[in-house]
Order: sequence, then C-alpha cells, then structure tokens
Amino acid sequence: MKTDMRFCVLNSERHGTCYHELYKGEWDSDSLEFWSDDSLYIHDDTFNKYPKLQKTINLIIPTYDMYNATAVTKVSWEEMGKLIAECDQDTKDFYAEIDEWAKPVLKEYGLFTILGI
Repeated sequence: MKTDMRFCVLNSERHGTCYHELYKGEWDSDSLEFWSDDSLYIHDDTFNKYPKLQKTINLIIPTYDMYNATAVTKVSWEEMGKLIAECDQDTKDFYAEIDEWAKPVLKEYGLFTILGI
C-alpha cells in the first residue's frame, strides 16, 4: 500500500482516535482489537467532506452505522463502485484509494469491516 495517500492513512500515520478503521475481514467484537497495523484509516473530517461516499455506503448497506461495526462484502463494494462511477472526480478518487487496499483484502477475506468512530 502506498504511503502518499490523499484521503486515507496507515496506522503509523494516524494522529488521535477520530478515525474510521477499515479492518481486514470480519471484526470479532469479543477481541476488541482496534488500531490494527494492516487496517486503513479515514479521519472523520475527511470522511465528512465527501458525503456522496457515505450516502453510497448507506444506500448499498442500509444498516451502516458510522458509530459501529459494518461488514462490507465484495458484492456490496463492487455495487458501491458502480454508483461512485457517476460521482464527482474527488469521490471517485477517494473510492479508488480505498479500492487499492480493498481488492486484495476482499480476495483473501471476502469482506472488510468498517469500524466507526
């Protein structure tokens, strides 16, 4: 994963705790494992600057909760990508940046989990 990202950060680049964590695979709420080094992070301020991405997530996964854990399957992610293709360039770029991390994760695990703030 490249480290010169525009929208996301790695754990080593994270400052504070106001982040949405994209966790590889299904999150086990019993383990309470947060801030994984192989997760991808989106600062809440950054996420809020691109409401079309959040709206797309909500449309495809109506149970999405930005304050809880939400599983994103490969099928859901691909459906989001089709809708994002109709959005502005920044939203497309945001999705593409996450997609670079998500593709190998979805291939290996079949899903990733968004751990809300």
